[in-house]
Amino acid sequence: MRWIKRFLHYLQNRIRYSNFFTKVVALFLAAVFLPLFVCSFLLVTDTIRVSGENTAASIRSNFQQTYDALNDRFGQIKKCAALLLNDPSINQFLRSGKTGASFFEQRSFKTDLDNIIYFVESAQGIKRLRIYVDPAYFYILDSYHYCSISLLDGQEWFAHTQQGQSRSIWLSSWENDLLDQAQSILSSHDTLSYMVKGVDLTDFRRTAVIYQLDFSLLEVQQQLEGCLVLEGSRTLVADADGRIIASASLGNSCAFDTLPELGGQDSISIDGVRYHVSCADFDAAPWRLVSLVPDKSLFSYSDLDQVLLFILVAFIAGTVIFSSTFHFSKGVSQKIRSVVDGMEAVRHGEFRNLPVTGTHDEIDELIDHYNYMVDELELLVEAKYLSGIELKAAQLRALQAQINPHFLYNTLEMINSYAFLEDPKKVEQLVSALSRFYKLSLNHGRDVYQLWQELKLVEAYFEIQKIRYPECLTLVIDVPSSMMQYTVPNIILQPLVENSISHGIMSREDKQGRIVILGQVLEDTIQLQVIDDGVGIPPEIVAQLNAGRPPENTESTGSRYGVYNINERIQNYYGCAYHLHFESTPGNGACVTITLPPM
Repeated sequence: MRWIKRFLHYLQNRIRYSNFFTKVVALFLAAVFLPLFVCSFLLVTDTIRVSGENTAASIRSNFQQTYDALNDRFGQIKKCAALLLNDPSINQFLRSGKTGASFFEQRSFKTDLDNIIYFVESAQGIKRLRIYVDPAYFYILDSYHYCSISLLDGQEWFAHTQQGQSRSIWLSSWENDLLDQAQSILSSHDTLSYMVKGVDLTDFRRTAVIYQLDFSLLEVQQQLEGCLVLEGSRTLVADADGRIIASASLGNSCAFDTLPELGGQDSISIDGVRYHVSCADFDAAPWRLVSLVPDKSLFSYSDLDQVLLFILVAFIAGTVIFSSTFHFSKGVSQKIRSVVDGMEAVRHGEFRNLPVTGTHDEIDELIDHYNYMVDELELLVEAKYLSGIELKAAQLRALQAQINPHFLYNTLEMINSYAFLEDPKKVEQLVSALSRFYKLSLNHGRDVYQLWQELKLVEAYFEIQKIRYPECLTLVIDVPSSMMQYTVPNIILQPLVENSISHGIMSREDKQGRIVILGQVLEDTIQLQVIDDGVGIPPEIVAQLNAGRPPENTESTGSRYGVYNINERIQNYYGCAYHLHFESTPGNGACVTITLPPM
């Protein structure tokens, strides 16, 4: 465990003292590539699972639809046979036990029965309805619709029906071939049949008539094809002995004439190939519907090639993202470094402009405003030496005090830290607030602007301080909208807010506090108040500030010098009747009141 702690400590130090570019690249490798590959793996796994579930659901749905369609078809054929068995006219002529009908009676019966046969064949989709009757009805025999029942002698299934073991039977295509050969009929090998017997109503032991309803094998096969979903699958109809009645397949599938014993299994192996089995017995016929789907087709989505393809796509995407992040981070870090170097130069009295890249992001706006600030500072410094006017000197000191390169340096360090933490929202907020702050503070060289602009400057400054001291500061602005158009000297509220934060709230033990800016219009003046709940101001300093005396040491009391500068500028602009007034009780905060003319 000790070596793990040492490694983590070493890693922490390396990250802490690395530059912004190295931090972003290292963080990307640790926080982007690994989650990307994990997400790709989870995506592959979920795709395999969902694909398998969808395929299985599709197979079940198609199997059920095919089963319902064939079962309905077989039931329809049985209903046709039932109608023939229960027809009164047919029962009276064929099943009444009389076989001595005259020529005219038989021909008249045949004419009526032909209409029934036509209806059954045309309306019910029956290829041919054959009726096997006693040879005594030789006047109606035509070897197509009407056949002698003696032609069925020798058929094994007919012997079973004669013995009363069953009243109906379903014949496959090859059984139909044997029957057609016995009747010297050329077989087309595509017919399935339903045979049902009608007994003599006077002697139930004697078979009076056999109805044979032929229907298309191709029709059944077309229904089976609708059940096929995956390559290599096969769907078939088999009898109780496993003999295949009809089948359909997709692609290269197993070839066999007899279905192996299933025994309730969900899968079966045929010729070394494993198949998933779906099976259901028909209600209307003694047959069953069986679907065989190869396991390799059912789970084809889990092939290694698919997994490798996903990994390859994830790797390509990660490489593209990494390259973009690399170039972006390098460009951002270079811009930030140039601004930091420029700030260091300003701190040492060297004014130089930063190169403009030509892009239009927030950092470029910051560089543009920085260059403008440097130009303005340089002009103001020159004006200080040329004019010799105390008011201009005071304004220059105020501008230098408010546009503090150290404040900008600290803010840029915060931007660098949040960029390392990959918090683009915080970076955007800081850069945007800093850009607005300097743009408003410079004010294109003008000495006054409207009150709403001064409040916007305070909000931009406070937004930066709130990010610097999270959950510590609260700002409340309670200024009527009717006051927003009054003009005030520029940068008179921000130094007071800065003083409240630095010397008031941050001096409290809990480092938390509230600043309120109030505004009101009196008879011939307007008043702005900055109130905080910090530690307050010592009485001797309050007296010194209200007396308008400058601090003795401007380097150690820069914020008090900025407050004195505000009072001086107000009196230079409007006269001695307008000034700052300080009130404070140590431990209970402070209140600064600014009195201005309503202009």
